[in-house]
Amino acid sequence: MQIAVRTRGLCKRYHGKAAVDHLDMQVPQGEIYGFIGANGAGKSTTFKLLAGLANQTAGQIEIFGQPLHQGGCGRRVGILIEDAGLYGSLSAADNCLLQAKLLGLDDEETAVGRVLAQTGLEHMGRKAAKHFSMGQRRRLGLALTLLGSPDLLLLDEPTNGLDPEGIRDVRLLLQQLQAEHGVTIVVSSHILGELEKFATCYGIIRDGRMVQEITAAELSSRCRAYIALQTPDPHRAAALLEDKLHLHDYTVCPEGELRIYDPADLARINAVLLDDGVAVQSIGTHRQELEDYFLQMMGVENHV
Repeated sequence: MQIAVRTRGLCKRYHGKAAVDHLDMQVPQGEIYGFIGANGAGKSTTFKLLAGLANQTAGQIEIFGQPLHQGGCGRRVGILIEDAGLYGSLSAADNCLLQAKLLGLDDEETAVGRVLAQTGLEHMGRKAAKHFSMGQRRRLGLALTLLGSPDLLLLDEPTNGLDPEGIRDVRLLLQQLQAEHGVTIVVSSHILGELEKFATCYGIIRDGRMVQEITAAELSSRCRAYIALQTPDPHRAAALLEDKLHLHDYTVCPEGELRIYDPADLARINAVLLDDGVAVQSIGTHRQELEDYFLQMMGVENHV
């Protein structure tokens, strides 16, 4: 397996506080890597380090097997982090044309036309970027990122400010770039349900550290069906079920919920507990949602 992005012990400290803390990250080439974490977990700082926009305090970064030097990797990497830095008095086409000149592209007009079409901005005409909506500015930032046909995209919240149609368009575009051109994409989004639709693997960050890297297939297998048992004494219930029904694959959750992953008969579980005087408040079969799994790994409580 070839690796597009690899970090080892990556650290970034601001005023003595770690924003990224010994982060080990491995992004397989040709995959869409969903980078997930709560606000303040270190996602944006990691993007800046990978893009060469900030210097690490410690650790190593490799892009396509080569050490990252200050200034980034040039045309091979497309970057969209926070504000795209648009020229407000210029049109979408002129913003792209200027970026194309800076990249030294041979056929500037063709490249500009291509990225404007890809991002749905081909009909914006001479309208100045300062008059764009937030979603239009985000699309233009993505268009600038795609100039030069990069092999790696680093996209921090690329759908921020887009309406549902725009979000879908970006998702389809990223899937097309990965499937047809083998582009490696590292993308973050606070819309976890949307990210689940197209990411092929994930990295979950918490307090600047990598909690888990997992493929979409592995994640799906972990979010399996379970029996949810609500009882005032879940630990006693678990001990009884383990002893009498030989159920060993379970988790005791907060607020008295016991999740049983072993296959079992609900009526039999209920009878065993009632015979020993353990009250059963509710029991039923459920399936863990991927979003719940992410929130649990991120250390975020899911409040309704």
